[in-house]
Amino acid sequence: MKTTSMPRLQRSRHTGCGQVQRRSQAGFSIIEILVGVAIGMASMLVIYQLYGVSEKQRRTVSAVTDAQTAGALALFSIERDIRSAGLGFAAMEARHLGCSVQANNNGRAFTFPLVPVRIAASEGRTQLWVLSGSTANMVSGSRYEASANGVLSMEKSNAGLHAGDVAVGTSDSDSRDCLMMEITAGAGSTVATDTGSASYPSNRVSQGTGSYTNFYTGSEVAPRFNHGGRRNMLDGGTTSLGEGALYNLGPDPQLHVWSLEGQELVYYNHLNETSTGSVAVAHDVLSFQAEYGYDLNGDGQIDGNDQWTATLSSGSTWDRVLAVRLAVLVRSSQYERDEVTQDPPRWANGSKQFDMTGDGWKHYRYRVYESVIPLRNTLWGQQAP
Repeated sequence: MKTTSMPRLQRSRHTGCGQVQRRSQAGFSIIEILVGVAIGMASMLVIYQLYGVSEKQRRTVSAVTDAQTAGALALFSIERDIRSAGLGFAAMEARHLGCSVQANNNGRAFTFPLVPVRIAASEGRTQLWVLSGSTANMVSGSRYEASANGVLSMEKSNAGLHAGDVAVGTSDSDSRDCLMMEITAGAGSTVATDTGSASYPSNRVSQGTGSYTNFYTGSEVAPRFNHGGRRNMLDGGTTSLGEGALYNLGPDPQLHVWSLEGQELVYYNHLNETSTGSVAVAHDVLSFQAEYGYDLNGDGQIDGNDQWTATLSSGSTWDRVLAVRLAVLVRSSQYERDEVTQDPPRWANGSKQFDMTGDGWKHYRYRVYESVIPLRNTLWGQQAP
């Protein structure tokens, strides 16, 4: 009985194994493969679209962040410069503020108005001129009582005027023109004598053209500003000794000219160089605007929007200019497919708008940075004693 039953069990087991083997080799049908491919392609499309949206948002956020950083930097840089405006000549007589400064730097003759801040225009764009001294002291003008051949005799003493300082001289007889000069001998200076050297007279200041010993560096240098035919313009004639005042701007005065080149905010020091020496401060700056805050009725404050102007009328006195209002417009570098800005950006608390040109300006994002900066040096200097 055992020998007849065993082969049947073996055949059944063999048959079962063969069925399992054939079933595992069947694989996927063509329909299953197509469905899998379709699902994979749909998944890839969704992932690609999500990546595209995410990348667009990333570029937008990055561009907006860059523009905001540039706008904050531009406003901070100009604002800091304006807060120093007028240092060194803040206490000048009001009739001399705005006089035409006759200057000459190593043969480059130029003029500029003696004001803390000047709003001008170049090629249809705003320019901002900011003049400040580097003196460590808040000083009033030092009076001189005579001037001849570039040597000025002070009424009291030459204290506070050192060799190497740059000063602006005014004349009592002429309120239209004034002179920029470089002090070559003043307080603490010595002059050569047959026996060595002697102290320079304590009531004299010289603006000579020869080399001199700089008070601040101790080195022998040649003056930069005492060149040209106007060096002796403060000298008196045969009937007048010449009287006026010297205003010390320190050894390194700055006349910064702020402007736009393309979409970059740049500046240079007009006393030492021309616009070819401009330095870039911030990019993505589309425009900036500035206005004077003018005390029209003399009550010591700016009363309303009618007292803000970019152009002072003839007869206006510079001691009435109390502040400067500044607005910087930055634009994101990312062009958006849809229009993301509908109305032109505004400034001056929304009362004025920037002039937007071009067909595609609505496809960019903008931000305005605005500030009112008081001319504190002028305000302090013009206060009555």
